[in-house]
Order: sequence, then structure tokens, then C-alpha cells
Amino acid sequence: MNASCNRALTLPRLTLAFLIILAVYLFRDSWIPADSPYSIHAPVPQPDVQQSDTTAEKTSDSVKKPQDDDCRSMPGADNVLILLKTGATEIYEKLPTHFMTLFKCAPHYMIFSDLAQDYADFPIRDAIAPVSKQFREQHEDFTLYRKLQQYQREGQDTSKLKGGEGWNLDKWKFLPLLFEAFESAPPNIDWFFMMEADTSVSWTNLLQWLNTMDASDPIYAGSQNVIGGTEFAHGGSGVLLSRQAAKQLQETREQEGKEKYNKRWEETTSSSCCGDEVLARALLEADVPMKPAWPLIQGETVATVDFTKNHWCTPAITWHHVTPLEIDALWQFQADWTEDHGWDTPYLFRDIFDHFIDSHITFNRHAWNNLSQDRKLVARSIASDDDIDISRLSQLEQKAVESESGCEAACARDLHRKCVQWMFSPGRCYLGQVVRFGKTDEREGESWISGWNSQRVAKHKAQLGTCKKVDWKDGES
Repeated sequence: MNASCNRALTLPRLTLAFLIILAVYLFRDSWIPADSPYSIHAPVPQPDVQQSDTTAEKTSDSVKKPQDDDCRSMPGADNVLILLKTGATEIYEKLPTHFMTLFKCAPHYMIFSDLAQDYADFPIRDAIAPVSKQFREQHEDFTLYRKLQQYQREGQDTSKLKGGEGWNLDKWKFLPLLFEAFESAPPNIDWFFMMEADTSVSWTNLLQWLNTMDASDPIYAGSQNVIGGTEFAHGGSGVLLSRQAAKQLQETREQEGKEKYNKRWEETTSSSCCGDEVLARALLEADVPMKPAWPLIQGETVATVDFTKNHWCTPAITWHHVTPLEIDALWQFQADWTEDHGWDTPYLFRDIFDHFIDSHITFNRHAWNNLSQDRKLVARSIASDDDIDISRLSQLEQKAVESESGCEAACARDLHRKCVQWMFSPGRCYLGQVVRFGKTDEREGESWISGWNSQRVAKHKAQLGTCKKVDWKDGES
């Protein structure tokens, strides 16, 4: 009896359970949250301007996440569009570091190359594509471009094409990428900052510098260079354009007609060496002259820059020809700096010296070139016509080319007491009057021993002062 009752009750129960499961499945979209990791989403179209993720979960306390969300919410951060110019042959080597550093803080950025592709889910734009078909298919500067297209179609590794031909393509990117950026930029963008893949940018110092200027003024600023009478902002050091400068350049183009304007400047570019110089000419035509911003914007590395009064009390915004390792080191320094000093105090070249250099120049370094070059003493047996005839110099200076200790003594006993560092290689003793760190040369053909005069370096620092006033150059202090 009991067994038959249990069997009778089992069928309704199974039916009810089946109906419940079916209902849950059919109406699942009504109770699964829209942002559930288990729900299925259609691909999201990429915006014209990439935006950094401001909703990322914070890491645990045991993992250091430099700067957290502060860097994205700094005053003025939402008004800057970063334009990174790179090349397809170097993209996988140099781009990852920027995603882990600057792009985590910049709310708006665009990446331009010489090949349209996706880097993970980030769109890389082809800055060459707007150039007329005539040049792209026939001009010798575009040999690499055509090869890149082939490699992409065949699924080959574009880094294998790395070489000098990338330089020929680079000059064609400047104007096209800027016009695309101007047209794509949200209305809240006041500043356009163009950089390269081997450029390091201080986010806190950049934003504080921009706060000293007015984007309604036609500003085109950077590290000044001159070619053939044209003063221009060096592209690798970083180029700043205000919204007003962009507007005037666009208006000049539209007044002439885009097609006619583009053709004229393509002809100019074809006979010019450098795209940053061509850009300066185009801006000057639009009544936007270059505003010198060196050394705020500059092209040296921490190892090669000369720490003098020209730099000491100036905020360090950019470095050029830096490796991914150096970009990361500078970014970590910024993270520590902002944690200790906040986001409204810029760090200066003085602070870079104290952190990266000072403790590393208290001893002689072997297989090291510290870039001493103010006075070059060379043994007569290997001297060239351009070298000093050391037979006419003092015995102390003649012995300087014979040994490490002799070269060090020549620096220490410098009559004018201007020598702060030296470097020795058999038969050569070079003396320096400015402090530079330099780099290892152990893999180069000629190896040096380098040293610094600690007492004079300390005196040099004392003379440069404590920087009670920040030197923003033409901006406010």
C-alpha cells in the first residue's frame, strides 16, 4: 500500500519539478542582472576615442596599484586627448607598457600606426590611409607600407620588417592623424598631446602645466628645433596643441578645400625630411606659431640629460628614446611622488636627480660612459688633427691619458674647478663640467671607466638651490 502511494506521488512531483526548471530557463533574462558575467552580450562598437576603464575593481591591499582612480579624476584630465604615434613593426614591443601606465590614467586616447589592426580589443588606426592613392601605391616612401599590408594579409609577423624604412613613413602621419583626431574628439577636449611609443609622459606634471595656460589661445608648444629656418616642436619629445590651434588649422584646410589642401601638403611632405617640421609650417600658415616649451618638454633620457640650472627647478614632463623599463621606472616614481606630495605639487628635474642619480655617482663605474665631453685629452699616438696637442699641456694633463687615477687627478686638480666628472679609456681622458649619469658600454667596442667628483657635485647641487619657486617657463609659477 505504502509503496503504491509513493509511486503515485512521484509522477506529479516530477512533472512539477520539470515545469519549474522550464520556467526558470524561459524567463532567465528577467532575473539575471544585465551585467552578469554569465549573460551573453553582443560586441560593443569601439568609440572614435578610446576611454580608459574608470569602473575597474580595485586590487587587494597586498597588491600595489599605483595612483588608483586619482589619476583619472585629476582636474583637467577629462579635457586632454592623448595621441600616440607608433609603427606596426614596434607595436608589440613598446605599446604594452603604455597600457599599464599612462593609458590607465588618461580618460581619452587614440593610437595611430601605419597599419590598421586591433591590439587585443583596442583599435589601432592607420594614419597613412588618408594619404592619396597615388603616393601610397607609387612613392618610394611607402615601400614599407605596402609590405606591411602584404604581411597582414598573409598573417606574418610585422616586427620582422623593422628597419630604417619606418622613418620614411613616419613623416606622412602627422597631419592626417591630427585631422582625424580633431574630427573625432569629444567637445570637452581642450588639449591634444601627441607623443611617440618611446616617449615617457608625467601625467601629473602635464596636467599641472596645462592648468597654467588657456586652451582658447592658439597654442602649439614643444621642444624647439630648427630646420631650414622653420622652428618646430620635436615630435618625439611631445607636441601640445590647444583646441583653438586645432580650430584654426581646420578652418585653413576647409577654406581652401580639403582635397586641394591635402594635395598641396602631400607634395610638401614628399620633399621634406620630417613630419614635425611640416606640421609647424602648416600651423604657421594658420597663424599658430610655435611656443618653446623646453625643458618642460624635452628629448633626453634620465641617463643623458645634463642637470644644470636650465633644468633644475623645472617640472619634468617628457623624456624621449626611453625603453619600456625606463617608462615603468618613471611611472612608479610618479606613483610614489603623488602618494607623498599629492597631485598639485609637480616633481622637478631636481627630484629626478635625487631619486635616480645622486646615490649612484658616489663611486667609479667600470664599463660605463658618463658622457663627459667638455675637455678631451688624447695620447699623441692615437690623436687626430682635431684633438688637443697634449705635449703643450701640463705634466698632470699629459699623465691623465695613462691611467684611471691620472684622469681622476686631472679632474680633481682642474685649475678652474669646473670639472665635476671624468671618463678614462687607455690613451683617452675626457673631462665634464656638467653632471650626467650615462650608461653601460660593456657591449660596445670601446669601454670606459667613469667617475664623479663628489665634493664638486655636492657644491653644484647647493648652488642650484632648493627651488622655492617652480619654473613653468612662460606659464605661472
